[in-house]
Amino acid sequence: MSTTATFPLPVPARGFVSSQPARIWEEGLICGNGTLGANALSRPLNERIIFTHERLFMPMGGPVVPPDQSAHLAEIRRLIDQGNYREACELQFRLSGQKRFMYPDFFVPAFDLTIHTESQGEVCDYARSVDFQTGEATVHWADARGAYERRMFVSRKHGVAVLLLTGPRPASLDCRLRLEPREPSNEFNDDSDICMRSDDMFAEHFGDIRSAATDSSLSYSCRLLKAYPGSIQALEGCARVVAAGGKTAPQTDGSLVIKGTNRILVFVDIRLLRDAGKSQIEAMRESLTALPTDFGNLLEAHASLHGEMFNRVRLDIGGGADHALAIEELLAISTCESINRALIEKMFDAGRHNILSATGELPPNLQGVWGGTYVPAWASDFTHNGNVPSAIGSMLMGNMPELMLAYTSYIESLIPDLELNARHLFGARGVVLPSRTTTHGYNNALNPNFAGGMWVAGAGWAAHFFYDYFLYTGNSEFLAEHALPFMERVAMFFEGYLYEGPDGILVFSPTQSPENTPRNTDSQATFNATMDVAVAKELLRNTIAASRELGRNADKIPVWEKLLARMPDYMIDGNGAIKEWLTPRLENNDAHRHSSHLYALFDDVPEEICASPQLRAAFRRSIEHKLDQHWRNDQRGLMSFGLVQLGQAAASLGEGELAYDCLKHLVNRFWLGNLASTHNHRSLFNMDISGGMPAVIIRMLVASTPGRIMLLPALPKAWPRGTLEGVLCRGAIRIDRLRWDGNRVEVKLHSDRPQRITLVLPASIDRIIDAEGQPAGAATDHPNEHTIGLPAGRDVSLEVLLRACSPGEFRGHIT
Repeated sequence: MSTTATFPLPVPARGFVSSQPARIWEEGLICGNGTLGANALSRPLNERIIFTHERLFMPMGGPVVPPDQSAHLAEIRRLIDQGNYREACELQFRLSGQKRFMYPDFFVPAFDLTIHTESQGEVCDYARSVDFQTGEATVHWADARGAYERRMFVSRKHGVAVLLLTGPRPASLDCRLRLEPREPSNEFNDDSDICMRSDDMFAEHFGDIRSAATDSSLSYSCRLLKAYPGSIQALEGCARVVAAGGKTAPQTDGSLVIKGTNRILVFVDIRLLRDAGKSQIEAMRESLTALPTDFGNLLEAHASLHGEMFNRVRLDIGGGADHALAIEELLAISTCESINRALIEKMFDAGRHNILSATGELPPNLQGVWGGTYVPAWASDFTHNGNVPSAIGSMLMGNMPELMLAYTSYIESLIPDLELNARHLFGARGVVLPSRTTTHGYNNALNPNFAGGMWVAGAGWAAHFFYDYFLYTGNSEFLAEHALPFMERVAMFFEGYLYEGPDGILVFSPTQSPENTPRNTDSQATFNATMDVAVAKELLRNTIAASRELGRNADKIPVWEKLLARMPDYMIDGNGAIKEWLTPRLENNDAHRHSSHLYALFDDVPEEICASPQLRAAFRRSIEHKLDQHWRNDQRGLMSFGLVQLGQAAASLGEGELAYDCLKHLVNRFWLGNLASTHNHRSLFNMDISGGMPAVIIRMLVASTPGRIMLLPALPKAWPRGTLEGVLCRGAIRIDRLRWDGNRVEVKLHSDRPQRITLVLPASIDRIIDAEGQPAGAATDHPNEHTIGLPAGRDVSLEVLLRACSPGEFRGHIT
């Protein structure tokens, strides 16, 4: 264990202290309320705080509606059947009328708040921190006069950013404040479909830029030059500045000079205008002026909302005294051979904090709700073929189910566009969700080399989260009014899209297994992608279950059951791994970063796999092979959420050591010193694994299906004891506490409705006793299972004593 360091800032009980300011925007301290984001570069004398708004997607010109090419579907299918995969992909692209792959409107920053100060003597005693329980970011330093601090949060209560600057004594704080565009940047996005410098992109899309100041306020405004009907037309920002004592002097360049104070309070708000002629600056000034100026009370009002959600879940695997170390030291001492447990716990907390802070009316985009460039990677859009599902992956099990409603409502807002995709690309009813969206849902994500127009699993994957929200919360109203209607639309698409092959088995064509190309072809255009089959099976099974729950669709259930009966079977290749395309004609390419063909195990183990030792072994072999081919020997580390997919699949199989192997790479390679997660090896700011890594950890410790809870299903040897508190299970059950130590397991369960569940452990159960020391539950035919009754609204505390077992004795059975 490392020695404990001393910092000028206290180490938050759940949070971190950092000893270095940001070099680039990705390393800034981040906080947010879901709608507004703030990123402080944490520099003592020349600070920049980048402000963002969840709906600030820069208009790129009007959306391009995919033309109706459904009359050519038979031709595309014929080319694929003949093995002319590239020709099929090129034909679909030509029919789109596009000249290139088209990203949706880019997510971009609003403006910077710059803070320029002067020091007396050398700057020293520097530290910065984020408290996850309050959402507060703090920067501390000192000079010859004493200690200075900047404290910032984005209020869930009042809907604005709040910043407090303090000096060591009266008249010790002088500074210049200004709202202005992002600092000039030569940052270049070399994506062939973007290929532009950040400065050039800004100049092409923003005009009429104005910064202004009064004695007590700052303002910023600009016009969006490529706005279109229905898009954002203009952007405005306003800051109220309250300087205690001291003097303020507005400058002609739009800055505000403040002298002779020791306390400055700043409120910042952003408005996105649909009518550029109707300024909101005065309305913002009025609303900001009405806010109270007691920073402590403002923080408390926010923290009571933010902290209540964040504090619902806690992980303790023995991090201990190492929590007092600076994050830079923790990152330095943790290795794949010896992961630091405090670092795992901090990253678990950081991920949940990041996703909470980035979720408002919309789910997190690729960068959450933060950004620092006008040429963000992949437009910082909502990428649905893996990224978004990873980012939202722990919302339900991580006991923040209300955040999932941002995702479901956003998907529902796209339905008219998704229906057009289905009609125009496939001549089908129902919905098709493309791989990329922001302000619209049209599928423009295709080119001659990218078969995004053929990916049909997106809406089915989205439907998984609609239905899961019901399973985790028990909200029957949501099931009836939102989940089942959306699931029906997806089922309707598969009814029209699927066709029968010569052997009577349904054919999925055309398809794309996200971004992968079979080893023996030169195109992503394929058929019978395993992911699409797995998604369709899950979708139909869940739609049948939801329909029966609500007493609906009696006439449709037989149709869906017949579709299920004619689905392609999973196949195993010559290496003993699951095939990514369910045909002998297409060969696996396991060196690829995605693991989409493992979809069936991302969140459960379907009965057909659970009942087949051969399939379970093949899925395990696929995970091993993927780790060997792309992760263990590839230090580039491209696409961190690929490890989330492997970790989820390993946890579903009860393979604790394999899941832990995935976790080693996630922990040691994909986080920065501000505990923001990344897409590549410690580079490219990205929120995918902020949601995905906590999901893998929770799945290793708790898994559930309605009526069945698995405790410690994929526990690695490295965690012989620990505690997990507050997670949710399907069946609307909360685990208030799960504690394990060797062969002793304690669990406290809570259900709002009476139900009987099966409790599954990783070894034979010797005995289970309740809080009164009395035997509890009833044994089943399996020695590692007991049935337990849960009364409505009452806690049930159990102590389980396990018998010793050989490693892996119940692996595969526990799920």
